[in-house]
Amino acid sequence: MKRTTKTLMAATLISMPIAANAQTENPRGIYKMTALTGKMGELPPLLDQYKICTDSVTLMVMERADFFSIGDNDHQVFNYTGEQPKSEDDKSPLIYDSNDKQFKLKWWSTYTDHLFFPNNDWCIEKYESGKYTENSKVFFDALTGASEVDTTNPLTGTWRIIGYVDELRDVKKELSKLREQYLTGKYLNNFVIFTPKHYTMIVKNGGVVAKVEYNGKKSYKYGDKTQQVKWLAKDRIAVEEHIEYRTDWMILERVTDGTTPLSHIASQYVSTTR
Repeated sequence: MKRTTKTLMAATLISMPIAANAQTENPRGIYKMTALTGKMGELPPLLDQYKICTDSVTLMVMERADFFSIGDNDHQVFNYTGEQPKSEDDKSPLIYDSNDKQFKLKWWSTYTDHLFFPNNDWCIEKYESGKYTENSKVFFDALTGASEVDTTNPLTGTWRIIGYVDELRDVKKELSKLREQYLTGKYLNNFVIFTPKHYTMIVKNGGVVAKVEYNGKKSYKYGDKTQQVKWLAKDRIAVEEHIEYRTDWMILERVTDGTTPLSHIASQYVSTTR
């Protein structure tokens, strides 16, 4: 039986790239690079690299073993631009094929004698959401506050590092000073996140993930190191740290206002975003 004109038109409409409209959204979320197209064609990524795309800043995260670095390498918010530049002279980065599942980043390379990047030509990076290594899933869950909760152990949760003291007997006197110094000090927006199986420390430029074992609520172990915990209050603890030949105490206060480490870290880069 011959297909009618109406049937053919319907089939044509269905086969048209209707989904293309959904591919023109601004990428928002966490994406992992899954392919690189350069002078040697399409290749798998050379490193585990991620983009955190928000309305105010785009952050790049590099994963190396259990360490993660965070940087504002792109200096721009990733919004959809389309695949083609505005003119032949326009070498601005391009964002296309983008939605909450994926996007492509096209950037002009001026690298000379690079093994993978071309010289004076476009390089394309493909990113996909929902792609994580085992450690990066732990890291990003901690960064975005989506950590597990273990009601049997009060250590689990997100804690803010407010500083260090030499002696615990001085900690009550030091608390007000620590909080005052925190707002301008090097520990601003540094966090420790405890989950039932992992310990994650997050600072402005990155973080580290380690597997953890709890010895009740008074100590925990990662690797071959056992860290003693002294409870100063319901939402305040001191963690023993051995630094060379001395012992210091890291003072942590639980984050209870619902904010995430990512919101604090991202805000530190927003002022430099163009």
